[in-house]
Amino acid sequence: MPGDSGFQVPGNYPTFVNAIGNDVVYAVTSEHTVEMPVFKGAMTRAINATTGAEIWTLSSYVTEFTTTSFAVADGYATWFNSYDNSIYSVGRGGSALTVQAPQASIELGRSLVITGSIKDLSAGTMQDEQAVRFPNGVPLASDDSMTDWMGYVYQQKPLPTNFKGVEVTIDVIDSNGNYRNIGNAMTDATGMYNLQWTPDIEGKYTVIATFHGTNGYWPSYSETAFAVDAAAPTAAPTEAPPQSTADMYFVPAIAGLFVLIIIVLVLVLLVLRKRP
Repeated sequence: MPGDSGFQVPGNYPTFVNAIGNDVVYAVTSEHTVEMPVFKGAMTRAINATTGAEIWTLSSYVTEFTTTSFAVADGYATWFNSYDNSIYSVGRGGSALTVQAPQASIELGRSLVITGSIKDLSAGTMQDEQAVRFPNGVPLASDDSMTDWMGYVYQQKPLPTNFKGVEVTIDVIDSNGNYRNIGNAMTDATGMYNLQWTPDIEGKYTVIATFHGTNGYWPSYSETAFAVDAAAPTAAPTEAPPQSTADMYFVPAIAGLFVLIIIVLVLVLLVLRKRP
């Protein structure tokens, strides 16, 4: 029957404000009496208290008519989600950034590729299910991708097709002690980033990769180093030795004389053969 789908309910399910903290309003979908099958559209929402803009949403049914199972402290919201019988703690997570550069030196004028990755250090990523599904760690998602990505990581939702990673800033300290930015790179759905760059002076470089953080993750950074050697000198073209007067005139003349003598001898032999 249509009424047994879990989508149609006897009336509108109300939204309750369950907590307010750090200028964020936390609202949940709930009802006095939970009917079976459980309503499938319940959400927990974080809303900017000043602008009213929605910060994030999460598929969640609190299944209570008061605020007894919802707590906010130190920027984290904690509650019981009846959809999967789990306790949720939602807030800014830690991040771990790595960076690598070629260990062997390169010649000046050649380019190199700086690579690395960034992973989510939130406690939830260390659960058995997430550890098996993401053996190399859970990649970081941008704030725009957070809702769909968290649903995929923790709630068996489909893999989002519009995943967007985070930006990593790459700076160097060159051999002259100058600190400068050489570019930015975006991470992909595996958490990897890369940047191709051509050094402009010789010597040792220190590389500093920095993730400046988002609303969902705390910042992190990492360092490495590489070296640039002087380019190999270009070999000068070899010049042919100048020809002497003898090489230019006498030798060709002698060679021509020998050829003339050979031709005369051949003619003499032909004439002698024709005489009776």
